[in-house]
Amino acid sequence: MKRFFLTFLLLFNTTRGEDSPTPPPSNLSPTNSTTTITSDSLDLNLGKKMGRKQGVFRGNVQVDEPRFKMTSKEMTVFFAENDAVESLEAREDVVIERKDGSSKTSSEKALYDMNEKKLTLLKVARQPKVVSKDKTVFADKIILYPEEDKMMTEGASRVMLQKAP
Repeated sequence: MKRFFLTFLLLFNTTRGEDSPTPPPSNLSPTNSTTTITSDSLDLNLGKKMGRKQGVFRGNVQVDEPRFKMTSKEMTVFFAENDAVESLEAREDVVIERKDGSSKTSSEKALYDMNEKKLTLLKVARQPKVVSKDKTVFADKIILYPEEDKMMTEGASRVMLQKAP
């Protein structure tokens, strides 16, 4: 199976609370860090005349960065005119797991906006969920602001609280 690798060097300001739900596929530490995206194929369009600048990763998508790992079947990264990452959209079996083991999310679709520093988990056929050490949250739409340690839900929502061992 042919595999393509794309490595992004990104500079960002991220501070994260101890119990923040899940870091998004986005901001890295203030120092230079490497995010590696691996997939079975990559279609990259960085030409101004060919529409919006984007990279579409298909098949066994894996994102590895210092704080989290993410997997999905497909992911599109959208670039600004200056080639900085603007946003991304992951689709099908999206799982984001903190490397420190503090939380894990699963959804059918996840959107991350770099400017707003907002991760949105969306329902397609089943509700997304966020699992942490003391709670599991299900909702039609879960919006996470990791830098603010804030979570909001929209639509049908359910929270299951559990005691940590």
